[in-house]
This record gives sequence, C-alpha cells and structure tokens, in this order.
Amino acid sequence: MHRFFETLKEMLLPTPPPQRSNEDLRAAFKGKYNNFRSLLTANNNALQAMAELEKIYYSDESYRMAIIRSKISAILINVFKMIRHLSELSGGKYSELDQIFEKISDELSEIIERRPHFSEGDLILPLPEVNKRNIAQVGEKMANLGELASIPGIRVPMGFVVTASATRRFLTRSHLDEINRRLQTLDPDDIEELYTTCKELQKIVMSSELPADLEELLHVNYARLEQATNTGCLVALRSSGLGEDTAGVSFAGLYRTILNVDQNSLTHAYKQVIASKYGARAIAYRRKRGFRHEDIEMCVGCLVMVEAEISGVTYSSDPEDTGLIRINAVEGIARGVVDGTTSTDLFLVERTSPFPVVHSELRQRHSDHDGSQGQPARLNSRQISELANASLLLEKHFGCPQDIEWSFDRHGILFILQSRPMLAGEIAERKNTGVKEPLPETGIPPFLTGGICASGGIACGNAYHVDNMEEMRSFPKGAVLVLRHPIPEWAPLVSHAAAVIAETGTEAGHLATIAREFSIPALFGLEGAMIALTNGETITVNSTTGKIYRGRREDQLSNRAVRKNIMAGSPVQRILTEALQLITPLNLNDPTSLQFKSSWCETLHDITRFCHEKSVSEMFNFGRINHFDKGTAKRLVGDVPLEWWVINLADGFREGVTENAKTIRIEDIVSVPMLSIWQGISAFPWQGPPPLSARGMGSIIFQSTMRPDLDPAVASPLTTRNYFLVSANFCNLSVRLGYHYAMIEAYISELLTENYVTFRFKGGAADTRRKAVRAKLLAEVLQQTGFRVELRSDALLARVKKQSAEYLKQRLQILGYLTLHARQLDMVMNQPQALEKYKEKFLRDIEEMLLREPVSQQTLTTCEPDYADKQ
Repeated sequence: MHRFFETLKEMLLPTPPPQRSNEDLRAAFKGKYNNFRSLLTANNNALQAMAELEKIYYSDESYRMAIIRSKISAILINVFKMIRHLSELSGGKYSELDQIFEKISDELSEIIERRPHFSEGDLILPLPEVNKRNIAQVGEKMANLGELASIPGIRVPMGFVVTASATRRFLTRSHLDEINRRLQTLDPDDIEELYTTCKELQKIVMSSELPADLEELLHVNYARLEQATNTGCLVALRSSGLGEDTAGVSFAGLYRTILNVDQNSLTHAYKQVIASKYGARAIAYRRKRGFRHEDIEMCVGCLVMVEAEISGVTYSSDPEDTGLIRINAVEGIARGVVDGTTSTDLFLVERTSPFPVVHSELRQRHSDHDGSQGQPARLNSRQISELANASLLLEKHFGCPQDIEWSFDRHGILFILQSRPMLAGEIAERKNTGVKEPLPETGIPPFLTGGICASGGIACGNAYHVDNMEEMRSFPKGAVLVLRHPIPEWAPLVSHAAAVIAETGTEAGHLATIAREFSIPALFGLEGAMIALTNGETITVNSTTGKIYRGRREDQLSNRAVRKNIMAGSPVQRILTEALQLITPLNLNDPTSLQFKSSWCETLHDITRFCHEKSVSEMFNFGRINHFDKGTAKRLVGDVPLEWWVINLADGFREGVTENAKTIRIEDIVSVPMLSIWQGISAFPWQGPPPLSARGMGSIIFQSTMRPDLDPAVASPLTTRNYFLVSANFCNLSVRLGYHYAMIEAYISELLTENYVTFRFKGGAADTRRKAVRAKLLAEVLQQTGFRVELRSDALLARVKKQSAEYLKQRLQILGYLTLHARQLDMVMNQPQALEKYKEKFLRDIEEMLLREPVSQQTLTTCEPDYADKQ
C-alpha cells in the first residue's frame, strides 16, 4: 500500500527539477530565448509570404512563375526554421513535424516543376492529314486549318506543317537550358532588359544548325508543293504555337509570319519563326497571360502563297453585339489589316441568306497601281455573300464565333487562311461585362471625336507618344499610348497602358485583339492624334463613344467597367491554385482541441500555427518550472510597494549595474515589459484590504489552517518575495500577494508576430464561489480592455498577441494595476453590487492611467481576436 501511495504521489506531484544557479539559468534562458525569437521571426516571414502569395492570386494583376517560386521558397525556408527552433525549445518533442514538412515540400516541388507532356511524332505532316487530333503536334492554328479542308465548300492553301517534334529535334536540351537560365532572371517589365535579352535568345536560335534530316525533309516537302503547283512557288511560313488560338487567349501577331519564301530561304525563314517564340512581344504577352515558355511549343505551317486580289478579316459575330457579321477588307494581302497600317472597308452583314449588307464604310483611299491612279479593289455582293456563308459554316463547325482571315485570289476563289475562336471579350458577353451605357456629359465637351472603337472602355492618363524604340523603352506605366500605326511591335506596351490611341488601324488588327484581351480601351483610325495630343497632357479617353476629353473626367470614369482577371484559367494560375491548397488552409484552430497535435498538420499554415502555439508554451513553462538561486536576485528599492526581486536573464539591466549588487532601482531596469508592468503597479496607491465582515475574516482563518504556506504571518518566500525574470524584451513575473497567485509573461518588439502578453490568475482566501466571482470581475475588465480571456471557476487565463509594442505596453500597465488592486477582493465578492462597483472603479482608474500617456490606437472596448482568428 505504501508503494501504491508513493507511485500516486510521483504521478500527481512529480519531483521538481533541481534548483539551478543563476548563471545556469541565464545560459538556459538565453538558448531558449534565442530559439524563441528566431522562431517568431520565421513565423512572421512565413505568414507574410503566405499573405503576399494569396494577394497575388486574388488580384487582377498578372504574375510570373518566378514570383511564385520565390514566395513558396520563402515559406518553406521559414517553416523549416520554425520546426528546427521548436525542436530546440522542446528537446525534440515534436519530431513528427519533420516527416510532415518533407511530404508537403515534395508535393509542392512536384507541382511547381511539373512540365507539360509532349508526345513525339513525325517531323513533318502534310496539311490534308492534319486535324484536331494532331493539336499536340501541329498547334491549334494549323490543326484548325487542317480541319477546314474537310468542310465542303471551304478551300485552304496547299501546304505542310513542321511539327513540335521537329522543334524539339532542332532545339536541344543544352539550347533550352541556356534559354531557361536567361529567362529566369528576366524582368519583362523592364523594356530595355526585355529587348536586350530577347535579342540574345533569338540569336541562340538563329545561330544553331538545323539537323540534317530535318532540313532535308523541309526541302523534300517543298518540292512536293512545287510539283503540285509550279516550279519555284513561293510559300508563307506561319507560326502555330501550342496553346495559340485557344479560347480566351489569342497570341495575336506575336509570332512571325514570313511571306514570299522561296527554296533558298526556306531554312532561314523556318528558324526565324521558331526564334519568334523568344521575341519581346511574345515573352511579355505570355508572362502577362500566365504562360510559362515551356507551356508553348512552336510549330510552323508552310503554305503556298495566294495571289491575293483582296483580303481581310471577318468576325462571324460582330464584337459590337449588333447580331451581324462584320467584314473588314483591303486590297491585296491582309497584312495591312492585321498590323494596323492600312484603312479597311467595313461591311456589316445579316446572318441569314441572301446576306444583305446593313451598313458599309468604304475607308480605303486611292492607291497607286503601276504608276496610275485608280480605285482600290472592293468586295462585290457575291464575294460578301460567299464570305458570310463561309463564316457561318466555320462557326457551326467549331461551335463558337470565329475570327477568320481570308483572301480572294486573282480568279475570285476564296481561300481561308486562318480561323480562331473569338475571345470572350469580343462577343456578346461584353454586353454584361464591358463598358456601361455612357452617362450624360456634365463638363466641357470633348476636344477630339471620331476614330474606330478597337476596344471599348474608359480610362485616364497622361498622353505619351511612341514612334520608335527609344520612346518605347521610356514609356511610363499607366500612360495613354499614342501611336501613328498600331503595329504588333508595340504589343508589350498594351498591358502597361491606360488606353491606346492610333492614327490608323481598325478593330480587326492584332493590336486591337490584344487590347480587347487585356480590357484596355483602344481608339484607332483617329487621324491627327499625334499632333492633337500633347505629350504629358492628362486626358480621359472614352473609346466606346470615340471621345477624348482634357483632364481627368470623373463623370466619364465613374462609368467604367471592372477589368477581368487576365490570369484566369492560365497554366500559371492552375499551378498556384494547386500549390495554395498545401500552403494556406488552416485546420488547427483550437489549441484546446484534442486534435491540436503535430500529426494533424496538413498544410504549411497548420505547421506555423502549431509551432507558434507550442513555442509560447515552452517559454511559459521555462518561467514556471525552473527553480533559481534566489540569493543572487536583486531587491528592487526606492518608493516601491511590497517586496519585489529581479533576476536578470539576459540584458534587462542598464549597463554598469554590478553583478555583486544586492539591490537595484527601477531607473536601472531597461526591460520594456517590466517597466510597463511597473507603471501599472505604481499608478495608484493600494487602498488596503476591503472592510471584512466576521464571516469574511472567518473564511481567511479557515483557508490559513488548510494551507499554512499561505498564512501571511508565516515568513514564506512565496509571501515575502515576488520575482521578475527579465531581459530587454522579455519579462516573467510570478506574484504571491496574500492568498492569490498571478503570473504575467510578455515579449515585446517591433515585429508584431513576435509580440504577446499572457496573464494567469488563481486562488484567494475566500470560498470557491467568491474566488470565482473575483476571477469573473477580472475577466470582464480584461475583456473590455482588449484581452482574449478563458475562465474556469477561479482560474483565469488572458492573452493578447500580434499587436504593436505601444498597445502591449498599455495592456501590461493594466495587468500591473489589477495584480495589485485585486488583492483580497474575493472576501467581499458575496456583497450585492460588489462586482459592478469594483468593475466601474477599475475601468475608471485604467482609463485615467492610460490617458497619462498617448492613447493607444485601439479603444478599451476593442476585443483582441485569438491567433487562430487572425490567421
């Protein structure tokens, strides 16, 4: 039986650790203190990186893989540091975190480094053999063109496709590694660096030798075209990137098209098209739209040139939502249409046979034909009807409105050169998401009107002319881009511009398509814009109505639409979406839950939450369980109430205080939290114990007989000495004032996530009910002064975390005040109105105390949320 009681005693009352010297205690604390502070710093860095990553994800701005990698690396490094520091603090207690962290880290690495899978196949495919099943080999543009050839009534040029397998055969791993290395450090927002780097990348491609077998296949397939047409036929080499011409992204005009290529220049032209993947406008566009360069494989279509008499672009569904077909036409080849340098004739056509023209604008000027003046070639009614019918056939085949490039040759035969899906912003959806109906003008009328709405919208900025590369490099972000011609070379500036204005061009050009894609207002075909708009002048552009105003016009800007998320559905966004699932969700919310264990951590946020909570516990336990040599403590002397002793754990004393001194004055203390507690203790003199009834005095005598260690007449260390354990930023105060016990612990720095204050209070001389009422009094006061409070009978725990140093210093003043002035109040907590009486007094005194210094940024009635709430 004796052994049984001994075992029970060991379980319930474990043997306290041996008393340690002050020097040992300092060394032990210094190690814990350093690990604790480093853990809190890592926690702050990890949470900051998580917040920045989420901000990037939910913003409407574009972002790059380099940014994602950087933020995730920062999170992983700091979470790893937190695990290491917690292990040091706890003596290796939470080793399971290592395996959980490694598993999450491996999964994130797999997500971030995942590469698209490209199937291998023939190096060259004849166009008649190409269809949608070959997209992974020939790209969307050529796959669509191959599909068209199978539609009755649709004619496409003869040709072949040099596949993605051929590109991978040409650009070896060593080429790609070097290109990757340079791209990783490239800042696409730096126009100067962008063009310099892209020139170097394209040089790598152009200077590389084409594999002999690929070059031979190129010439063999060209010879077959000669046999089918005529000797020395000219061909056009057109890009067809994987991912190009898919719904939502256009890549319009970003890659090279080389016209009139003969056999001798075939190899060089092919390499030019491949190199255009690394052109400045292509890289800037891909990064803005959330494509990594490895997501794009370049294929090349080789098509026999059409001897075009008239060419153009047709939208099977008018972008202006008129319910009509829109046709833009120009004499000769369509290059002038898509590069914005040529005025085009416009026809709006009914969608039902016989396709009558509802509206037309003959914008083409007289042209010089063989030295003689004459009318430019115009579309006739038969050709308009044929175009309208073809556009509806293509729309039906592909299942959505189409953007179609076409040419009529010298014999009047219609050839379809390209058909791609129209962007969501180019079709009827714009009715709901685009520009609202214009409000009535309330100010000075516009000073410029007219032009063609290439992309609807309203914007304001300073006009900035760009007519050469030097001006392009100095273009300021947020300015209105003013151009002579809206050529694709200016594409890298579109996403930086508030709006685009050009003297030439139409809504059918590549730059117009990109402007619509980025929801940038664009007004083209505005003659004299370069002269009328002064560089640096603030203007407001309403491209929908074709009006330009001087200054900032809020009457117009208040009606602008919200821009769409340009990253939506992109490969980079999909990567970040998947990665965030392993990073930011927080499953460990309640530290008191049975599931608050390391084994329940599923995300990096869970690990930070767990490490932070356990690190605070480890620091609290240090002050609670260590026994120190009280003989080396220094007594606080001066005008001080009661008896207080201070132990310097690190750097809590002013320099010059000797080790052998037996006393210390408050002026020699530099511990920030201790000084704040002391301000509260000394703010108001203690009024002495409340007047007690005979019943109350009897309760004290009864408690003293039950617990002699709490008898005020006995000279116990617990009743005569109250100890501060301090460093410059840390304080642990253990207080025995009569019959109750209080503990205050705090760490204060300029870093919010390191800061915390913890207060524990328990006991008293009265019966349990009155002790509980006093604890309730303190709880209500603390809740109204910004603490998170947990109360169980007479045991109270109050906390504040992650607040400014100034705010926490005031909370410590409050705790110092309450620790002193709550003495023996449990004796009167059976009296009617006692709780409310003392609560009002305490709050009144606290308000007066805090007003003696600048008022905190938070009011007394603000309740501080717990860590879990804030994360």
